[in-house]
Amino acid sequence: MIILLLTNCPLIFCSTSKFEQKTELELEIKYSKYFDLVFHVLAYLKVHNASNLYDTKYIEKMAIEKQNFEYDIIPKINLLQEYYNNNFGRLGMINFLPFYSTDFNNIKNVFINFNQFTAEDIKYFINPFVEIMENESTFFFDYWDKLYNDNEVLRHLTEKRMKTELEKFSCIFEYYNKSPSVFLSFTITRNGRGFSGIDSFFSAAIPFPESDGNFMNSFLMMLHEYTHQFTDDLLNRSINMIDGSHALSENVVILTDYYLIKSIDETLIQDYFKLFGVGNEFEFFNVFKVDENLEIEIKKLLDDILKKDNIMQH
Repeated sequence: MIILLLTNCPLIFCSTSKFEQKTELELEIKYSKYFDLVFHVLAYLKVHNASNLYDTKYIEKMAIEKQNFEYDIIPKINLLQEYYNNNFGRLGMINFLPFYSTDFNNIKNVFINFNQFTAEDIKYFINPFVEIMENESTFFFDYWDKLYNDNEVLRHLTEKRMKTELEKFSCIFEYYNKSPSVFLSFTITRNGRGFSGIDSFFSAAIPFPESDGNFMNSFLMMLHEYTHQFTDDLLNRSINMIDGSHALSENVVILTDYYLIKSIDETLIQDYFKLFGVGNEFEFFNVFKVDENLEIEIKKLLDDILKKDNIMQH
């Protein structure tokens, strides 16, 4: 049974459940208006790489919701676009720093005091970005509270199903002796975010499914973000957007999850193909490729995780 509770920090609503197995791994399902505010603002910012959350449909929807809200975010955020893209290697951390924070003031302080940001970063991007968040919060926090309350039934259904589906993949968490934690976000507009280093968790932020029909996309995105946290080490290098290593790491994760799903619950394969716009295995392996040695490493790792003699071949 999933029990909704308010953590001792006021920013996060957290549902915690135990896997009904001897390992008793915890599944944490969290919600936060403060984290979602960051992604809300990022939905207005055009980014020239795979982290992009810019979404015209979301912006149009917000324009309707904010009819009586005088602050205009668009010209303010547009002024930051060039600097953010030119310095993404450092500033991209704003996508992850909120998850190491405890409340809105803490998020702002972490942004301003993060030691990898330069004085120019603070002046030309961080300070104005924080100012935008503060202005947007006047509208956004009330809007988020309404979303959270209006989705009560769907939240409980999503949480229950999330636990049921993830239990199938408990071998991952048992192997690494970590538990899964997920932020269900009302404002992440496309790709999720995965992050490690928080206690003994694999952590991710993914879109809250707006309907039960969208659940599997969110679930598979969550699995994708967890997988990054143990397959990125196979590349033995720093991963970034500039040198192509991020694209390679994506292919590694996508292939790894294919083999995991094929071995654990083959009924999910078609949903997995739909996530990437392919119709069958031939199309899938024609799009997502890694060199032979790296694929061997993937299969060796999965042999250990799955405790099987053979991974299904293609």
